Amino acid sequence: MARDISVYLRELLFRHDCVIIPGFGAFIGNYIPARIDRSEGLFYPPARKITFNRHLTGNDGLLIGHISSQQAIGYGEARDIVSNYAETLRQNINAGTAVTLEHLGTFSLNREGTIIFEPDRGANYLLSSYGLTSYHRPPVSDFDIRKRVLEINHGRTGAQPSVRRLLTRAAVIIPLLVALTLVPFNERIFKGKLEESNMNPLATAELEFNRSQIIADSTPVQTEPVAEAVTEQAEETAVTVPEETTAAADNMPMTRVTPRQYRYVVIIGSFKTESNAGVMAQTLRNKGFDAEVIGGPDGFSRVSAASFATLGEAEASLNNLKTSYTGAWIHKTR
Repeated sequence: MARDISVYLRELLFRHDCVIIPGFGAFIGNYIPARIDRSEGLFYPPARKITFNRHLTGNDGLLIGHISSQQAIGYGEARDIVSNYAETLRQNINAGTAVTLEHLGTFSLNREGTIIFEPDRGANYLLSSYGLTSYHRPPVSDFDIRKRVLEINHGRTGAQPSVRRLLTRAAVIIPLLVALTLVPFNERIFKGKLEESNMNPLATAELEFNRSQIIADSTPVQTEPVAEAVTEQAEETAVTVPEETTAAADNMPMTRVTPRQYRYVVIIGSFKTESNAGVMAQTLRNKGFDAEVIGGPDGFSRVSAASFATLGEAEASLNNLKTSYTGAWIHKTR
C-alpha cells in the first residue's frame, strides 16, 4: 500500500506556488484578492486557491527532497515513495473511484475519460491570511446621509462671533498692516555683519592634496611592454641599446587577458538540503558519471551529472540521461 504524502503536499503549498508530483501532475496556487459579496453581505479575506495541471509531470526535486529531509531517508527511497503514491492515485482514478485529498480537493473522471480536479473551497494556503475567515455584515438601512449633513450645518449656524472679539482682532491686525506698508523692506536689516572663516588650518592643505590625488589617478598609465619602449627610443636617438637591457626586456612577462569560458552542465535534480545533494552525486559517481554539486537559487543545491564545453555535447548527453532522469535539463555557467 502506497504511503500517504498529502501532508507534505500541503506543507509545501504554503511556501511555494507550484508543487509537482512526478509522473502525475502539479498543484498550483493562485492568489485571489479580498472581495465582497454584496448580495449575501459576506466579506472574504485574501486567499490562495489550488488548481491542478496534469501536464506538468517533470521532477523538479522539490517534493522528493522535502520528503527525504522530513523522514531522514535517502533520495532514492523518497523517490520510490512518490512514484508508488502517484501510481496508486492513477489506478484508483482510472477505476472510476473519486479520490479525495484532505484540504486539497477531489479527483475523478469525466465522460471523456479525462482526470478532473475539484478544489476544496474552504482551504486557504495564503500565510498572510492565516486565521482570517469570511464574516457576514448586514447592509445598513434607514440611514440618509443628507439628513445628517443638514443637521450638522444647522447646529453650526447658531454660533456667531461676538462684536468685541472682532474689534480685538482688528486692533491687532490693522497696525501691523500699516507698519508693513510704511516701512520699506531692506535686506540689510536681516543680514548679519559677521564674516565666515574656516577655523581648521589643515582644511586648505587637505583639499589641495585630494585634488592632486584625483589628477594623478586620472592620468593614463602606459601599458606597453618595456622592450617596445626601449626599441622606439633607440630608433629615435640612434643610440645602441646594451645587450643586457635588451635581454632583460625580452625576459619581462607579457600581460595577456584570457576571456572567461562558459561551460554547459547537465542537471539531474535540485535539493533544499545539501546532504541529499551529496548522496545523489555519490550515486551518480558510482555509476561512472563525473558528478558534482553546484549552488542554485534560494539556497538549493543542484546535482550535475557531467559538464561540457559546447552546447551540442551537453544536448547529446541530455538525450541519453533522459531515459533514466526525465526531469534533467542543461544549465549554462562559467
